[in-house]
Amino acid sequence: MDGIKGVFFDLHGTLLISDDVSKAWAEWREAFHRCMVGCGLETSMEEFQIEVEGLFEKPEPEYDAPGLSVFERRVMELCSRHGLEMDGNYMSWMVDHIIGIWYRGMYMDPEAQAVLEALRPRYRTALITNWDHTPWIRRWLADSGIGGWFEDIVISDEAGCAKPDPRIFRIALERLGLEPGEMAYVGDSPEDVRGALAVGSIPILIKREESDDGDIEGDARVISRLSELLDLFQP
Repeated sequence: MDGIKGVFFDLHGTLLISDDVSKAWAEWREAFHRCMVGCGLETSMEEFQIEVEGLFEKPEPEYDAPGLSVFERRVMELCSRHGLEMDGNYMSWMVDHIIGIWYRGMYMDPEAQAVLEALRPRYRTALITNWDHTPWIRRWLADSGIGGWFEDIVISDEAGCAKPDPRIFRIALERLGLEPGEMAYVGDSPEDVRGALAVGSIPILIKREESDDGDIEGDARVISRLSELLDLFQP
């Protein structure tokens, strides 16, 4: 691709994948409910499932709790709605526990490391992810070694904005000294495509299987596996 100097990536669903996302979310909800019941919640699992449906797509809570991550503030807001009080140590343990449950079924795309190693000598690389709890993901990226694949990592919880907001892309672009038109962004969701377009970059949509995202495909380069990036970015 002419003029491209940076290839930036989404994490979940793009580099980090699951064979059964529905199962992962079901196990996460069950673990979350058990932990909340341990704190005094009396809501049934069925009612709780409805309450947390789309939790991470909802606006950031206005719950005033400086120093807490977005996810921790979501938990505090949930506790407030049910008249519960949660000890800070218990909440920290719970958040780590239920994120770990969700991550049990996740694994790195087998092609990811080789693709990044091939791109890095010729392109600037960054990771831009929507994630509501910075401490966990920073620790996981460091422990797994994946964080070392990128020159910069932007997490929505830290940035104060999330995809498709173009501001989160500008943070990485400014840090690496690139213009929007010099960056291609690889992601798996409509938010990834719309955000890249909004900032003026080139979106690349990875679709490993058929889906109903036809309305956004026309605005993005479409690939079915990560290794196809090496065809797009030939020396």
